[in-house]
Amino acid sequence: MFKKSLSSVILLLGLLALLGYPAWPAPGEVMVEPHDVRVGLVQKTSQVAFSVTGNYQLVDYDTNKIISEVAPGQRWEVRYSPDGLELYRDGTRIGSFKEPLGLSGKALQVDVLSGTGKQVKRESGLHALGANSKKVVLNNLAGVSVMGAGGQMKKIAPAGGLNLVTLYQGDQARRYRGNMEFRLDDKGLTVVNQLPIEEYLYGVVPAEMPAYWPGEALKAQAVAARSYVLAQMGTYASQGFDVLATQASQVYRGYDGEHPAASKAVDETRGIVVTYRGRPISAVFHSSSGGYTENSEDVWRNQVEYLRGRPDPFDRNPQNNHYDWTKTYTAGQLKEQLAAMGYHFSEIYDLVEMERTSTGQRVKILAVIGLGLDGQPLTIEIGRDPLKGKADEVRRALGLKSACFTMEKVMTQQPTETQVIPVQGQQDDHPRLVKVTFRGSGWGHGVGMSQYGALGMASQGYSYQEILKYYYSGVQIVSNYGA
Repeated sequence: MFKKSLSSVILLLGLLALLGYPAWPAPGEVMVEPHDVRVGLVQKTSQVAFSVTGNYQLVDYDTNKIISEVAPGQRWEVRYSPDGLELYRDGTRIGSFKEPLGLSGKALQVDVLSGTGKQVKRESGLHALGANSKKVVLNNLAGVSVMGAGGQMKKIAPAGGLNLVTLYQGDQARRYRGNMEFRLDDKGLTVVNQLPIEEYLYGVVPAEMPAYWPGEALKAQAVAARSYVLAQMGTYASQGFDVLATQASQVYRGYDGEHPAASKAVDETRGIVVTYRGRPISAVFHSSSGGYTENSEDVWRNQVEYLRGRPDPFDRNPQNNHYDWTKTYTAGQLKEQLAAMGYHFSEIYDLVEMERTSTGQRVKILAVIGLGLDGQPLTIEIGRDPLKGKADEVRRALGLKSACFTMEKVMTQQPTETQVIPVQGQQDDHPRLVKVTFRGSGWGHGVGMSQYGALGMASQGYSYQEILKYYYSGVQIVSNYGA
């Protein structure tokens, strides 16, 4: 908490006045620290190299001892070995260590003016009060000015600048804020990036939504992403992290993926989350709904009360090119596609739509009829297995942008209206599939917020709060969650 000295109070009030923040918490409100998140960046790799900008040190977490200071420009490498983690610096072996190893940023010292005009050493992050009196930690102090007594201004320029870690894998190099941890997994190394959630979101929002989109759409994405990560904390605890950096969680591209407009949306919604019955929601989102969102239990396995389907007229807008798409497979190509997704046939005779979602827009269960690898009649109803999901499994299995589609089939012989295709196989005297064309709209699973729908709503003047409440049913927007 803040020191109760007059000089620190004056310093804080000057900073708040400069940044336009409220001067002090309202009665009964509590200032809270931001959460950290642990992001799984790399798994099952044999080695990873890194360098740093700023102030870092390597720590052996097994013994809690500092291995070495890490100088900017040095290239380090961590390699997997059966005995532990092999550490190298500029090609020279340093030693073998039990896991995990930590790459920890050191607190930066900065000079600011106190109320008396004297310079006082302070560590980052410096605490300020943000919107709704929430305590904000300013970890990146570069370029920030504070006001002391008499109106003197002092620009904060931390020695060493912003702490960043550059990870190298092959020809790819990417920079990240925060700390790194190197752990063993069942097939090699796992690399974990630990950093404050707000800084994590800087690298998520522009990876998930174009940063040139309207500000209210970006804010809706920022709040959805913040709510999602809070709801998902600990999902991969057995592997040493909370979320993945991929679409399996939400895409995170680190410092090099940041954009000022997206960071502005994160900052302007700092601490704001979507809740249902007092807890952050798993605010799933997708690119384009194709005109309708869906109930969660029609697309995946479980019913979630705030993930309800509804018409989505905002999704169809001039910038959305995910309508009226087509994809055609020959019977042979379809067989290969299904095999790649774990559904194996020696011949495919037909596709039969068995059930649609409650909106009627997506195929929820699709029967594939043909012969198995053993030459025996085989029918698999994709979407029927409760462990694999429903409409989203149909989309995935067929390799389509969406399960919102109709089929146009070409058969060897067109059946009459009275002909019935047998459920357990196809005889030689029945029509067989030659090719099929899927005609559909939308991109993604269709549950929760449509990003193109958010674009459409923002373009029509809706606020980010209205966008979120449209796509998530019965939710509340909480401004100071965790306080």
